[in-house]
Amino acid sequence: MCVILCSLVQVCSVAQEAPGTKYKPIVLDRSYEHTKWGISPSDLIYEFAAYTTSFDSDDEGVLWGVPEWVAYEIKKKDKRVEKYSRPKWMTDDKLNAKDKAPNDATYAVSGTRGIKEVSGSYRYVRGHMCPKAAADRISSAAGYNTHTILNAVPQLQWQNNGIWKSLESRVLEWADQYNRVWVICGPVFFGRNPAVWLGQKGEVKAAVADAFYKIVIRESVGSAGVETLSFVIPNVIPKTKRDFSEYLTSIGRIEGLTGLTFLNELNATDQKQVKLKHLSLSLPDKKSAVSRW
Repeated sequence: MCVILCSLVQVCSVAQEAPGTKYKPIVLDRSYEHTKWGISPSDLIYEFAAYTTSFDSDDEGVLWGVPEWVAYEIKKKDKRVEKYSRPKWMTDDKLNAKDKAPNDATYAVSGTRGIKEVSGSYRYVRGHMCPKAAADRISSAAGYNTHTILNAVPQLQWQNNGIWKSLESRVLEWADQYNRVWVICGPVFFGRNPAVWLGQKGEVKAAVADAFYKIVIRESVGSAGVETLSFVIPNVIPKTKRDFSEYLTSIGRIEGLTGLTFLNELNATDQKQVKLKHLSLSLPDKKSAVSRW
């Protein structure tokens, strides 16, 4: 259910029904085009102010308990958002009641609290796909609503707070530089078959990704009309790894790993051109491609 809210001086916005009782009100600003460039297929679609997520269902007989993709537009920062307390992680209340979506308990892994060796950097945490820092540029409510398992994949703590965070920070800088950028990201399961799961007895399981993909898009005056960078970053990674440029790859390779198709809104010729970029580059060339972007 949605209610349209418009005025003569503001962009049309839509009040969206939340998937649970603990969310802040969801107001969609239609000047944000989170899925502008096209992604397919999609599963259970949820629209939030800061992002759109396609959450895995049991349509193929297996529940991953994570989003297949999350897409969001980031605009240049133009205001400060008031501080707020982070909430306990939320879920889709109805799906959780049917054991079809995890909740915060799945990620808590309470048993590790008594094992100090795995209770810090060595545990899996709730890895934001759309980061709070990007959503906060819209509003505090938008940032608040990133704390949901509909926007999370189990992520090793030092990856989440290390190389992944470094890439998130750079994307924010690109948004400030180019006024707006788009991101599509999500999990990669080798063979498209999760081998490791998070969750204890009686909890809805969440699949642990082998890696994460992130595609960054900006408009350009080039022949295809867009410039892109795409990465596949392993979930388990040395703490010393901070340079995400070495994980630069092609969009076509990500499509092969995930079974998804990106940039559907481009014509076939432009899609082919863009999706072949950065395939099989040397490490120096990868670093150069990222630095030039």
